[in-house]
Amino acid sequence: MIERARALVPALKVRAGACEAARRIPDATHREIMDAGLYRVLSPNRFGGYELDYSLLVDISAELGRGCASTAWVWAQLVAHNLCNSMLPPKGQEEYWADGPDVQSASASPNPGAATKRVAGGYVLNGSWGFASGVDVCTWNIFLCFVARDGGGAPITVFCLAPATEYEVVDDWNPVGLAGTGSKQIRVRELFVPDHRTMNIENCRGGPTAGSEIHPGPLTKVSVLAAGSKLFSGPALGAARGALEAVRDEFAARTSVGGAKLADQQSVQIRLAHAEAKIDSAWALLKRDCAETMDWARRGLEPPIEVRVRWRRDDAFALKTCIEAVELLFPLTGGRGLAASSPFQRAWRDCHACGQQIMVNWDVMMTHFGRHMLGLPILDPRV
Repeated sequence: MIERARALVPALKVRAGACEAARRIPDATHREIMDAGLYRVLSPNRFGGYELDYSLLVDISAELGRGCASTAWVWAQLVAHNLCNSMLPPKGQEEYWADGPDVQSASASPNPGAATKRVAGGYVLNGSWGFASGVDVCTWNIFLCFVARDGGGAPITVFCLAPATEYEVVDDWNPVGLAGTGSKQIRVRELFVPDHRTMNIENCRGGPTAGSEIHPGPLTKVSVLAAGSKLFSGPALGAARGALEAVRDEFAARTSVGGAKLADQQSVQIRLAHAEAKIDSAWALLKRDCAETMDWARRGLEPPIEVRVRWRRDDAFALKTCIEAVELLFPLTGGRGLAASSPFQRAWRDCHACGQQIMVNWDVMMTHFGRHMLGLPILDPRV
């Protein structure tokens, strides 16, 4: 699977500018990823998936991201969503995978004013949800919903899965980074989602889920809340690696106005080496967490809070480290690195955009970990 992803990188590099301009991944790219079987890596065997190791969420997105971080972001989102959908009650899964193994779902977060109400047999949604990455190539969407908890306190977080025939996509996506992800807005009115297509994600901290009833493998027991944010770090790894390769390849052959080989300059050598060390260390940290994730899942156990909060810390730290790597390289690019069409400039923007996702926000995640270190309660019930 990693080799198949690697083989797509040259084409992704060629299309990266067009992907960014179109503000969505090209249909040709979506088809090539599908034909390579890459969307199925974490999907259940029962419905035509491969149920492979969780670490592929990092490794494949890091490969695809070398060519186009927006494509890597969308791929990681869609693969992770299918993992979540494999944890739904069996009836919901049968409906979702009824049309075959390559069905895809986006996901969206509630905008101000969005409302979810508990009713008999399910939930009713009204309003708009934003940041639905990859929605243009998806036929379903997972709505992240906050539902009032009896007795007050933090709301219950519920995933509600609905087909595209029941929502409207609004094209409001015009960012400076990850522009090709097509992370648009979705509107619904009186959308009813039955219980069998919903999941209280507080029940997905690790160990058996509703989906474990029909999937005996470990993936339906993965701690989605703690390990899930790997899908945001992997694309940043790829973008940083792509930026490093672009600068390295240019400086290997470039000379100064005076005819000096820039590769002979010690400052160039140091910055390249330092940037690669940062990227490699981030990758190693994420891979360690993935190995631990699979170990807990194989044992069918919920990781303790000290493990879960560390995994979330590591995701934020790895992403911050990738941003630091591209910042180290930025002074080497000169005026060429300011061009919007520059592969380095695109990677620089995309890395920073990855870091804006709240699940890997540096200040937020470090606050959670610091509170735990000091014996204080974690304020986010989703950790």
